[in-house]
Amino acid sequence: MIFSEGDDSPLALDLRPDWGALFGEAAGRLELEIGCGHGGFALAFASRHPERALVGIEQRRKFASELAGRASRRGLTNLLVLQGDAKLLAPRLFAAGSLRAIHVHFPDPWWKRRHHRRRLLDDGMSALLFGLLSPGGELDFRTDVESYGAEALLRLAEVGFENAAGAGRFAEEDPSEVPSSREKRYLSSGQRVYRLRLRRAAEGAEARARVHSLP
Repeated sequence: MIFSEGDDSPLALDLRPDWGALFGEAAGRLELEIGCGHGGFALAFASRHPERALVGIEQRRKFASELAGRASRRGLTNLLVLQGDAKLLAPRLFAAGSLRAIHVHFPDPWWKRRHHRRRLLDDGMSALLFGLLSPGGELDFRTDVESYGAEALLRLAEVGFENAAGAGRFAEEDPSEVPSSREKRYLSSGQRVYRLRLRRAAEGAEARARVHSLP
């Protein structure tokens, strides 16, 4: 399935969809991928984990449409593809504390300093991701740009995320993780991927998070 920001459907509005009706029992393990690209991760994840529900938000309509078609042909009923800006859609679609995990893989680093404000993980988005995760929920962030990863570590720690690898440290590669198509190319060529595996603490961190909500 694919829905867009402009579609006249409950998913395009601020109505908090009935995820149970959409996904059945898998809705109890609801996860989000921001920036699906060609969908290598989303398709593999949904296939490997039928007991989990994955919502993918992709800004480029062509990519979102193609991914939705591939998911439909494979019968992946636990994968829903949305087209639009995650900064706008996520707070409309998900209640605070409702996501078990959020996946952000290889976001555009926007190299030029004057473009840094366009980066996905600004202060507002970092706080939003923290607020959408359930206590104990995990943020799975991957990048091929070390400086971007280091900056993200600092920013995410400021809003309350805990880093099991230790303050300022990247996570080690986990063979059980699902790689995206892009990551497979990096792994085969030996190019390093910088991983952040961060959690929302079960207690105490809420007061530090500047959780953004819609008016």
